[in-house]
Amino acid sequence: MRLLIDQNLPRRLASLLETHGHDVAHTEDVGLATTADPQILSWCCTQDRMLVTADKKLTKFLAASSADCPSVLITREMRTTPTEQIAAILVANLPQIEQIITEHGNAVFSLAPNKPIRAELLPLGVPNKTT
Repeated sequence: MRLLIDQNLPRRLASLLETHGHDVAHTEDVGLATTADPQILSWCCTQDRMLVTADKKLTKFLAASSADCPSVLITREMRTTPTEQIAAILVANLPQIEQIITEHGNAVFSLAPNKPIRAELLPLGVPNKTT
C-alpha cells in the first residue's frame, strides 16, 4: 500500500513498514511536517496515499468537508506502544484495510491493539458503515 505517516507518529514507523513491501513516506520526508491537515489530506489524494495518523480530529474535518478522499487510518490507544509493535499491528491489518478500500472505496479506519478494525466509508455521515 501507499502510505503517508503523519508527524504525530514516529518516523521509524515508515522504514519498518517499507521492509514489509509498502510504499511509505513520512510527513517530514516530503516537506509536510508543519503543513495544515487540509493540505496533508489533499497531498494524500493527489499522491494516492492513505494517511496513517494518531490525530482523531481529522474525522471532524473529513465529515465537515464531505471529502471522499483520502483513506485515513487512525491509530488509537497506541501512544505508549513501541514503534515495532505499532508496525506489527499495521502489517497484520493492512491486507484487510486494502480489501475494504478495493471493494468499497476510501474510508476512515480506526485501529487499536486487540480490537477489530472499525471502518466508515467516505464521505463521512452517509449511512454506509462496513465494519
